[in-house]
Amino acid sequence: MKKTIFTILICGFVVLGITGCGNSKNEFDVGNKSDVQISRNDASLSIKDGTLKNTGATLVLTNNSDKDFQYGNPYEIEIKKDGEWHKINVQLDFTLPAFGLKAKETKEIELDWEHGYGKLASGTYRIIKSIDYEKEEGHFETFNVAVEFTID
Repeated sequence: MKKTIFTILICGFVVLGITGCGNSKNEFDVGNKSDVQISRNDASLSIKDGTLKNTGATLVLTNNSDKDFQYGNPYEIEIKKDGEWHKINVQLDFTLPAFGLKAKETKEIELDWEHGYGKLASGTYRIIKSIDYEKEEGHFETFNVAVEFTID
């Protein structure tokens, strides 16, 4: 009986993984204009040379300040349409650990967005990540960093 239940559960997860977790048509629902504000001072985000594909990239996150920051796994990708940034309506799930980024430190972050956004079609995009820092004891401020890229 336990083997049967286990087998059914495994099959269910496989079916969900194949049918419900990706965007295989290279099409997605472009949403409203973005209202995300991007900081250009305390931290920067770039894409490591040679890592950009239509399914993922390695990001380089650099703390340019004398403050310690933290960041998590969540990110979003926006698309540029008619000269303006637009949200892409997708359902994304992330684990929520917090990673430290000390003053003047640089870290690499590998992204695989195929299961959320699918294979990105030709266009101009940006990846946005939120960064937190402790402004006062127990009170955190958040700002966003972004990197633009083009898929040909």
